[in-house]
Amino acid sequence: MAVVGLSRNKDTLTSVKIAVELAGGLGIKQGSTVLIRPNANTADLPPGSTNPEVLRGAIREVQKCKPEKIIVAEKSMSSLDTEAVLKKLGLWGVAEEEGVDEILTFDRMKRKRVEPRGAYSWQYGLDVPEFLESIDYTIALPVIKTHWTATFTMGLKSQISITSDRDRRQLPHGQNWDVLFGNMIAESNLVYRPDFYISDATKCFVTDGPNRGTLREPGLVLASSDVVANDAVGLSLLKTLGTVPKIQEQSVWAQPQIKRAVELALGVKGREEITLRGSGVEEIEEIIANLA
Repeated sequence: MAVVGLSRNKDTLTSVKIAVELAGGLGIKQGSTVLIRPNANTADLPPGSTNPEVLRGAIREVQKCKPEKIIVAEKSMSSLDTEAVLKKLGLWGVAEEEGVDEILTFDRMKRKRVEPRGAYSWQYGLDVPEFLESIDYTIALPVIKTHWTATFTMGLKSQISITSDRDRRQLPHGQNWDVLFGNMIAESNLVYRPDFYISDATKCFVTDGPNRGTLREPGLVLASSDVVANDAVGLSLLKTLGTVPKIQEQSVWAQPQIKRAVELALGVKGREEITLRGSGVEEIEEIIANLA
């Protein structure tokens, strides 16, 4: 059974705190090295990227666990300098203000080639940063939104941020490649999976995406340790907002990313294994209904 916490407050920091508590807490062991990965694929403001206040809230929740080290790291799209993107978005500044130990990018890290069993869609395997071997606990901060070619981008797709430029060139961008793209996204989680997800739904794109589209502002934060539950609930939320036909008109469990993730045992297998706990979420029953 997986728990997803949903919280809506006027203060985003409170939303993060309550969502994490509702999901059962982070469970980070004292003295751990913790990696926090915001979404900063481009320098587009939220929901093109993670709300800086969601990052601030995540850092403060981690600090309560008394870790040895907190690292914030990300990789932007291949043509961009990640450090410049993080600084433009205010994410670098928030990390500095909150006193994290290191701010890194995956741009030029030493990598090793791996070919995970079950990653059939990755013909040439994936290049993984060796740095990840030093991490005890990882939190991803995906944004809940649509994606013009992958249909949606949430927890499963946040894993693409650790991949190399060579890996990303394998991804099939195009409207008719959603099944292969979904399979590759799910299979990338066989390489290295975050321990917890704090998903930003303070603002969402419900069409197009990931950097521009029709904007909605649900003002929510989701939290869960289960990536499949996280993304299923995120999709259910998009349905309450009115989104693209590929999401609106079919079951969340029929989505290629979710379907392949279930096959790979990356998380829950279905609706009956998800418990939603909400605070300030008037539409929670509608979200639950959309989990069918």
